[in-house]
Amino acid sequence: MRQRAMLVSSFTLVIAAGALAQTFKQEPNISELQKQMEEMRAQMAKMQDRIAELEGSRGTAATTPHTDPVVLESQTPPAQALKFQPEEAKSPEEPTSFHFKGLTLTPGGFLEGTMIVRTRNENADIANTYSAIPLNGSSNANLTEFRGTARNSEFSLLIQGTAGTTKLTGYLETDFLGAAPTANYVESNSWTPRLRELWIQLDKASGWTITSGQTWSLLTTNEHGIATLAELRPGTQDGQYVVGFTWTRQRAFRVTKNFNNKVWAAFAVESPETTYSAAFVPANIMGLNTSQNAAAGVNLLPFLANYSQGFATELAPDLLAKVAFESGWGHFEIKALGRFFRDRIASTATTNGHTNTTEGYGVGFGALMPFANKKLEVPVEGFLGQGIGRYGSAGLPDVTINPTTGALLPLRGARIMGGLVYHQSSRLDLYTYGGDEYVGRYGFISPTGTAAGYGSPLVSYTGCTNEVALNTCSGANRNIYEATVGYWYRLYRGEYGRIEQGNQVVYIYRNLWSGIGPTPQGSDIAAYTSLRFYLP
Repeated sequence: MRQRAMLVSSFTLVIAAGALAQTFKQEPNISELQKQMEEMRAQMAKMQDRIAELEGSRGTAATTPHTDPVVLESQTPPAQALKFQPEEAKSPEEPTSFHFKGLTLTPGGFLEGTMIVRTRNENADIANTYSAIPLNGSSNANLTEFRGTARNSEFSLLIQGTAGTTKLTGYLETDFLGAAPTANYVESNSWTPRLRELWIQLDKASGWTITSGQTWSLLTTNEHGIATLAELRPGTQDGQYVVGFTWTRQRAFRVTKNFNNKVWAAFAVESPETTYSAAFVPANIMGLNTSQNAAAGVNLLPFLANYSQGFATELAPDLLAKVAFESGWGHFEIKALGRFFRDRIASTATTNGHTNTTEGYGVGFGALMPFANKKLEVPVEGFLGQGIGRYGSAGLPDVTINPTTGALLPLRGARIMGGLVYHQSSRLDLYTYGGDEYVGRYGFISPTGTAAGYGSPLVSYTGCTNEVALNTCSGANRNIYEATVGYWYRLYRGEYGRIEQGNQVVYIYRNLWSGIGPTPQGSDIAAYTSLRFYLP
């Protein structure tokens, strides 16, 4: 526009100069006036051609697709900074974004209503409690469960910008699976929002990426490369995904290097936490997330027994590394984990205190293999090591406790998950998954002669013979496995978003470590039906 204005101004100045020159001429003849008029017409024709040329180039630039969705502040007219993008310039698959001071803001998420039926009462919401499936014969095993929930609905905000050649990204995602101490299903069903992800990212043109904040763990398998918002999550309706799925969402600092979009390498330090299970816990043990030293000062709400937990006082953050490969077919990755556990036996008037430190580790793989022109996808992943329990969907423990020294002893563990996802059409996706998680036994005899450690053969099940006794009967989980099948059907897809309906059926089996007497087992079948509206 400024170029056009300069040309019009120049044209005006030329006319004014010509008119001014005429005032100094006395009695001009007709031939001179006609000559001047012809020259002015020629100049006007040249200027009109130039204006048309500039407008044509401007229109071409405006309609040329840009590979970077970010609009710089200098390129955004102030009057349009808060306007939504024109609908005609957006395909139905593209999210609706708006611009503010050089940033592109893209809201997202979905609204969901789900009905759940379980053959055994888990007292759960949308997420199955794999490690606490009711034991056969208990009261909850004789009661079914039915509930509806909207708490899995999600909202997100993606913020993008640039600083020179560096791409800047921020992301926030939340759902409603949080619960205040007063939350209940009685009348108002008032559930609090819960933080899922909140992170910032710097993406350099050289291939280096730095990410900081709460995000999916580096151990979570990716669909492509090693990138945020590209995690390979099972497409199930179960809020706990699938047994055998390796994941956490936690505070992390990650550095990633992209080597020509074929090989990626990443290293991360992530927030540590310890889950434990022990038949005998020594007195005065500190450093666990349920210890006295973790009872206050770590949460907005004080530590509440059987409701909230503190934070284990680990020695150092978890250390994670991953390498991903994409040679032209499929996605493959290997990953590793290092952990550092710590606790303390506090001193008393008659005993000295001491601090214990131990280490854990894990190695694993992940793959996504496409077949039949990507109509069929096969995700597979596995992980094994010591002290890896909390990184799995089943919620198995990381460690047990030495009954004499109080040291945290990492438990051997392994898990695997695989699936088939069939894109039958643009409307219908079918899926099936199966997974298994295992944790080894580490038995001891306590100073009082009773069972100690994890999975001790001295644990007695002899009293678990009737319904009332089974309600309090407990043992150490050996392995948990699952098989599930389901589908998602797109009822509508267009400029106003997307509506999908899905059903899922889940079978879960819980197996305990043997002890004295018949070993109880548990199983459950759950059925989900959901309706989702994805924001445009």
